[in-house]
Amino acid sequence: MIVEIKERRVIPNWRDFKRTCQLGELNFTNSIPSNKRLNFNIDRAIADWKRDENIGNAADLINAAFISGINDSQEIREAINFIHQNKNAASPSLLSLTARIFPENIPNNQTSLLELDIETVNGFKNFINNNTLHKLIHKTKLITHNESHNPISWVELARLYSMVGQEGKAEKAINIALSLSPHNRFVLRSATRLFIHNEKFDKALFFLRKSDRTKADPWLTSAHIATSSMMERFSPLINSGKMLLASNNFSNYDLTELASTIGTLELKNSSFKNARPYIEKAKLAPNDNSLAQLEWLSKEDNRLLFNPQNFTNVVNPFEAFAIDHLQKGNWKEAFTNCLKWFLDIPYSKRPVQLGAYIAGSLLDDIETAITLLQAGIKANPNDPVILNNLIYYHIISNDTKSAELYLNNLKSINVQNLSDENKVMLLATFGLVAFRTSQNKKGEELYERAISSAEPLKTKYMKISATLNYARELIISNSSKKDIYIKLISEMEIDSDYKDLIYVQKKILSQLK
Repeated sequence: MIVEIKERRVIPNWRDFKRTCQLGELNFTNSIPSNKRLNFNIDRAIADWKRDENIGNAADLINAAFISGINDSQEIREAINFIHQNKNAASPSLLSLTARIFPENIPNNQTSLLELDIETVNGFKNFINNNTLHKLIHKTKLITHNESHNPISWVELARLYSMVGQEGKAEKAINIALSLSPHNRFVLRSATRLFIHNEKFDKALFFLRKSDRTKADPWLTSAHIATSSMMERFSPLINSGKMLLASNNFSNYDLTELASTIGTLELKNSSFKNARPYIEKAKLAPNDNSLAQLEWLSKEDNRLLFNPQNFTNVVNPFEAFAIDHLQKGNWKEAFTNCLKWFLDIPYSKRPVQLGAYIAGSLLDDIETAITLLQAGIKANPNDPVILNNLIYYHIISNDTKSAELYLNNLKSINVQNLSDENKVMLLATFGLVAFRTSQNKKGEELYERAISSAEPLKTKYMKISATLNYARELIISNSSKKDIYIKLISEMEIDSDYKDLIYVQKKILSQLK
């Protein structure tokens, strides 16, 4: 089981439109210089509305207003009033769109903004085991049929499809949204996240480059730079991004992701001096994404002093808090935040991987670990890490039959395309499978290959984790090598930052008494 994050980037998070509006990530328009604003004529939509005041023409006018950034006409206000007077005939996305044009603020004390609030593991299990999501997909498909020119509905349909692992349908829906509104921030950031989730990085960059707004909008500039960084490419928008940060045209909140992105690049280029002012800028008004980035950076470079718990006003801080609690040894608090993190962005892999590790390896709740991984595999049916971890926990609980099902799925993946870290992870898990199926010699060989393969990767965490798991299996199988590894892990000095591994080490040694 491996939970160490090799590298994190400030890729846009993707939520439903209503929550994205409430978070304030769509609130600025007029800060963009006039020469960079879209030349978009809404006269035809206004004329249609004035000719026939019905819900369809009202929706078309509101969509045109959203796409253009124009929100100061009397006709738009009339259309919004009409929609609110006829709420039963309007879709949720259309109602949210009216709120976007005249935004509603989040209450000052609200730091959790989830689509679905679930407080218990049982509530979570009930959520993932029912047909609610498929019913919601069906309902959203009907909305896109009735409001075919509403890009927001198509984005939401894409998001729902991504939550159930239907990659092709998700991309088809997002492409329609892009054709309707290729310059809109919400559409572009959602598309960027979807394409990155599907590992189609070039496609994400293509649509970001295609929009004239990207260079003038710090939220889009950040997405372009972060995506380029993931591809190990230089972004031509880095200097533009620095100019946006120095322009004083935007709020600190509008600049937080861009500042943390450029600060990350400067640190990566070994320039702490240059990185520091950008990191300080990102701290002024962080959102959940930049907060998590700052938390990660502070662990990468101990010169950066950062405590995410000081930022109690950040909404949905679950990722940063989960990592922080894990590193402090607060397993239950870390797991609770992983659960909320997953409910916030349920297509994401990392809250599933981390939450399952905490539940299964640190809280000894293998059933919950498996439940969380099964939820994650729906959105990521071919993810090797989630498949690996399902095999791991099923084998640990002596459910060989279930483990074999996921082993068969794993065999369909081309192992040669995996990262070196993932190859080490699979070697160790295959070693575990061999031990638990009475193939001890083969298990020893695979674990030792995993440990030796981790050595040149310079990842202490991975090597220690594999060694601890190997020692446990040697003890259980009563191998002749067990005394060697008992002595090895007894004398092993584990870095204090790896409190989870220290806990696992103590747990193995305590079972010998």
